[in-house]
Amino acid sequence: MILESQVVDNTAPILESEAKEAVRNDGLYSDDPALRLVVSDSIKAENFAQSKAWVLNWNGASILYQSPETPRYWQGTNVPAASVPFFTVATAVNSLVPQITTGLFFDSPPFMAQERPGTTAQASRAIQALLGYQLEDINFETEVTSGVTNACLFGTGIWKWGWEKFTKTRKIFKLNSPPVELQSSVPGLSIPPLTDDELEEKVIEEVVDRPTFEHIVNLRQVLVDPGLNVPDIRKAKYVIHRLYMTWKDLNKLRDRPGFNIPSENELLELFLPPAEDPDPAVQEEGNKNPMYDARAANRWDDTSINPLEDPLEVLERWDNETYTCVLQKKLVLCNDLNPYGKIPFFSVNWWDVPEAFWGMGVGRTIGAEQRLQQGILNIWLDQASLNLNGVYVRVRGKSIPTQNIRIAPGKVIEVDTKDDFKPLDRQPAVPEAGQHLQMSQARAEQVSGANETATQGIAGASGHSNMARSSAGAQFLASGAGSRPAFFVGKLSTQVFVPWLYEMYEMDKAMLPISQLKYILNDELQHEYLKDGGSIVDLLNARVKFSVLAGAKMQTRRNMAQALPLVTQFITNQQTENQLATQGKKVDVAELIRLTFETADLKTFNDIIVDMTPQDTARWQQMQNGQTNAKLQGAQALQQQKFEQEQQLLDQANEARAGRDVLREEIKKAVEPEALTGAPNESDTGLGSF
Repeated sequence: MILESQVVDNTAPILESEAKEAVRNDGLYSDDPALRLVVSDSIKAENFAQSKAWVLNWNGASILYQSPETPRYWQGTNVPAASVPFFTVATAVNSLVPQITTGLFFDSPPFMAQERPGTTAQASRAIQALLGYQLEDINFETEVTSGVTNACLFGTGIWKWGWEKFTKTRKIFKLNSPPVELQSSVPGLSIPPLTDDELEEKVIEEVVDRPTFEHIVNLRQVLVDPGLNVPDIRKAKYVIHRLYMTWKDLNKLRDRPGFNIPSENELLELFLPPAEDPDPAVQEEGNKNPMYDARAANRWDDTSINPLEDPLEVLERWDNETYTCVLQKKLVLCNDLNPYGKIPFFSVNWWDVPEAFWGMGVGRTIGAEQRLQQGILNIWLDQASLNLNGVYVRVRGKSIPTQNIRIAPGKVIEVDTKDDFKPLDRQPAVPEAGQHLQMSQARAEQVSGANETATQGIAGASGHSNMARSSAGAQFLASGAGSRPAFFVGKLSTQVFVPWLYEMYEMDKAMLPISQLKYILNDELQHEYLKDGGSIVDLLNARVKFSVLAGAKMQTRRNMAQALPLVTQFITNQQTENQLATQGKKVDVAELIRLTFETADLKTFNDIIVDMTPQDTARWQQMQNGQTNAKLQGAQALQQQKFEQEQQLLDQANEARAGRDVLREEIKKAVEPEALTGAPNESDTGLGSF
């Protein structure tokens, strides 16, 4: 039990003058005023929520979502009446949530990190890879999906974030002896282990530092400043988180800085008889029917015979400066500065309410339509049941027993006269009931946005749209489909996703050990940042901008895929490369290939584009040398061939010139004697010599 010396009067609210006097130099409240502050604020916030009937709305929305089958009977009888459940609310929620999460998490990672001036693209990609790994490690998609379900159904989704450090064990296996090398022409060939005896199992401990992100399962766990008039929990003056912890949970808090946990013996007295009982706060959860409500037991209920598993109430009060933790509204466990410097909660509403924090969900906006549909259908079935199992009229006291008469095929009823027993005139079974059901369903779809393409342009009582009959109308319907889920995705990205990315990055820089940072980038992700000589300091000092394009990124990627071949052809053109060379620039082919892989949504770039081994480098140099030698030999052969052709042409020209000279000399010799003597040649006279 809690010691009397530790208990203070928490019924009196803390006064402003007392609060100012209680503030120490470091800005923290002393223990007793801090205790009254937490208790008073929690009561005030809870009373405000109950006065606005939000608790009743959440309970009603949960019942509508489950739509339990409640037995109905005809009045004054034990005859069952129609009690068919309707799932209008559940259908709308389960139609909206997949649209939202699919549009948000269509890619992995589902965000982009863009470098700011002074940061390299490699550093921004390393940060994106690191945060993507952590999001997957903390099951971020699952937590967001659960919170979105709460937002759609109840109107508000809340998430709590932080940082955790714990030690976990992991099994590793290794050989008892090193592999045996064989005398073989294949180097490195070894005999694999043949039996389990050759394997040694070893358990190692690992210290894990990582961010945490979890959705608030029950919105009643969070007590928000009643003065908050905007749908963003980060702007509240304070937020109180109500938890129920077991002995193990409280004992783990000993390792956390700033916590003052009682000794184990004193802590055990809280759980062993006579044990402390938590405040049941029945008004918090609402009334539950154990037969027709699928929800779990109340958080303060004892669900185990082990007394150490019994829950105790813990209140955590957060503001931008301080953090206070109180046990059972009696004992201050922690009164310290806020380690994050801000309220560690995110929130988003399905429908925002002006000047209010809490929003409206599908359970409230179309819950009445489900009740209407269920009522019409069951009355319709009751009327049809009366027509199928008709009501009969009999004359009082005439030859008929006084008890009820059941009608069956072939049954004979004897009467004195034919008019003593006859069926009651039947009425039609409400023929317009089907039209009312269709109109109600159309209104539900139009309000919730779960199926906008079927509700835009409603024509008549049938609830069907005539717009799709024309091409323009069909295009308008297609453009309007999903606009409401897309708008909610935008709010979710702005108020939750993108702020969480920035918080993760800041906590990584402040709390993530360098050893784990290297382990994630090198061993887990095989990222090339550190391999390419990237500095950890540059990574921690990087300035990036996070963005979530959601479904719009798919259209962007489609446009990139269409334009990429033309861009690649243009920038790899020889003229473009020459122009870049004149400016001292070049085309990074590896980056171009990476862009092609990302556009095609291929995650195997690091597996396909790898560094060359020394053998590859030597082989490449040999190929280059061989190609160079081949080019030199080809050039020399071409030069020799050209020289020979020139020599051949020159010889031919010389031969022609020599022939002309010889001919000229012969002609000259033949003409010269006649020119000198003037006597005719003997051969010309035709007379021979004697």
